[in-house]
Amino acid sequence: MKTISFFWQYFKRYKFSFVLVVLLILVATILQAIFPIFIGQAVDELASLVTKADLLQSSPHEKLVSIMINLGLVFLSISISSLIYMVLMSRIIAASTNEMRKGLFAKLARLTVSFFDSHKDGDILSRFTSDLDNILQALNESMIQVMSNIALYLCLLLVMFRYHWTLALVTVASTPLALLVLVLIVRFARKYTNLQQKEVGKLNAYMDETISGHKAVIVEGLQEEIIAGFVEQNQKVRKATFKGRMFSGLLFPIMNGMSLINTAIVIFLGSALVLQDKSLPVSTALGLVVTFVQYSQQYYQPMIQIAASWGSLQLAFTGADRIQEMFDAPEEVRPESGQVFTDLKEGVQIEHVDFSYQVGKPILKDVSITAPKGKMTAVVGPTGSGKTTIMNLLNRFYDVDQGSIRFDGRDIRDLDLDSLRQRVGIVLQDSVLFEGTIRDNIRFGLPSASQEMVETAARATHIHDFIESLPDKYDTMVDDEQNIFSTGQKQLISIARTLLSDPEILILDEATSNVDTVTESKIQQAMEAIVAGRTSFVIAHRLKTILNADQIIVLKDGQVIEQGSHQELLKQKGFYAELYHNQFVFE
Repeated sequence: MKTISFFWQYFKRYKFSFVLVVLLILVATILQAIFPIFIGQAVDELASLVTKADLLQSSPHEKLVSIMINLGLVFLSISISSLIYMVLMSRIIAASTNEMRKGLFAKLARLTVSFFDSHKDGDILSRFTSDLDNILQALNESMIQVMSNIALYLCLLLVMFRYHWTLALVTVASTPLALLVLVLIVRFARKYTNLQQKEVGKLNAYMDETISGHKAVIVEGLQEEIIAGFVEQNQKVRKATFKGRMFSGLLFPIMNGMSLINTAIVIFLGSALVLQDKSLPVSTALGLVVTFVQYSQQYYQPMIQIAASWGSLQLAFTGADRIQEMFDAPEEVRPESGQVFTDLKEGVQIEHVDFSYQVGKPILKDVSITAPKGKMTAVVGPTGSGKTTIMNLLNRFYDVDQGSIRFDGRDIRDLDLDSLRQRVGIVLQDSVLFEGTIRDNIRFGLPSASQEMVETAARATHIHDFIESLPDKYDTMVDDEQNIFSTGQKQLISIARTLLSDPEILILDEATSNVDTVTESKIQQAMEAIVAGRTSFVIAHRLKTILNADQIIVLKDGQVIEQGSHQELLKQKGFYAELYHNQFVFE
């Protein structure tokens, strides 16, 4: 039911066209169901003429001509109805899958950071590619087949029992056995088809990680190891695919074989039954047998067609479940009447905050920090101490478990999320460039920015001269993998982008950790320009970049263990002093 509901929410937008499709399918299948009756009548009339020995002695019998005309009209009506509903259904399917893709991407934009932290990029991408492709292919190739064959099956039952219930019982006698076989095979096919899609998602994720980290693979000489890992994961996909396809493929030959057996039963048993009825002329009995031989062949055709389509339908159902899983994922909690955050007047207060990504594994424990407006607060500590977690909480990528984070005394959970994100800028450790020009990348957060504003931000972050040295200057096309930029230059562009958006509160997450000393000096100057006059939080591994901070917070094991200025912390001769002396001894 969940899968049906998923598809219906898209099809209902085209319900009038869909109803017309259903009506046309019914018309076509009803005509197809009565087609054998006309054939039986033609055989009956032809046998009657032969018996009377006047077939060759007179002009064609009027009744036979009428029957043949009716056959032609039925065939023509079936063809026209089928053509119309196929065109309409193709239009509905194309529009529906387009809506699925747009809706899925829109949902992706509203998902929480925790969703991306807990799902691999390759698995998310496979839902846009293989899962949606499977749905499109199945709907185009199989859905009409299934709908028309279900209607045909029901029409055949109705017409057969109204026409001759005894021969109808002979025709459908093997149905319970066929349905039992069908249910058993379908159950196994669905199990392994679901497994196949999960393994394909894992394989995509493995390939994505391998391609993203290919330089590291080459440096470490791990080519053979990643090939072996790929082969192992691909083997799992192969096994699941084989079992899924095997069970799906068994449906067609088994049902086809049962159809042939059923036809033989109808011929022999049906002939015996009608010939025993002395009230029926021989020609009529022959016509009945021919009619139900046609029905016996048609009776299993819907099951065979559905069976042949079941493999692709299984992939579509599985894809729908995986896509629905994304639609069911929680979105960011946005207060309905959140207060608009426009200007910081006093400062930021982090009050007795507890937080954990997983229940029972606390990351922050009773953390309290006060950051006055216009001051720089540095956060230092060993890896895993919770530095980046504090930054995630400040931008409300996650919500605290206990305690609160307040801007001027207002809990950020009560603030309008869009206005919060607009006034809180962040420079990440790994800079990201988007496909487009350098100009587009700098004004990414403020598309309306003028060229003068873009150049001012670039000058302030010491990247303008390099951009001007390029042949196309600010029109140079780049993307995240463009090699004309060093890591430091990417970081400077990222800082320029943040500066242009003019944030009220600034977060710099280890912005100098991946660069050389010379580039670090440029980034440090850019950082000084961007933090001037702003309330800022700076995470740093290299302590010399935060020596002038107004206050330094020292974290260890998720707790604040020391707090003060650089000189104050050195005088305490505690953990910070040890970190500082260890770094500068080796530099």
